[in-house]
Amino acid sequence: MFRRNSLGVSVLVLALVLTAGAPAFANNTRNLTLRQDMILLGTPLQAGEYTIRWASHSATATVTVSRKKDVLATAEGKLVERGKKYDRNAILFDTNADGTNTIREIRLGGSSQAIVFYE
Repeated sequence: MFRRNSLGVSVLVLALVLTAGAPAFANNTRNLTLRQDMILLGTPLQAGEYTIRWASHSATATVTVSRKKDVLATAEGKLVERGKKYDRNAILFDTNADGTNTIREIRLGGSSQAIVFYE
């Protein structure tokens, strides 16, 4: 009897923890559209739809870039507070001498944070 109640309580606690963690995880995920081919810290990304997820470690963040279920890139960046809430996701990039575009910053729509990448 005690074992059965203990299992029920454990399942309930696990469900509550997963439910509570879901919104936090959702806040660290964005859909991103690349309108042209880009490079993220040496990894080429073709124009198209991507999902980015990040885990922050103090001021740094580990970012994964996925397309469908495939992880295409993992990069370290710096999570920066800009003091201005962005309406939508935006990418700041440099155009290199050879015509390629390198992502320098991803501004996170709905927040005032950006992820800045350095080579």
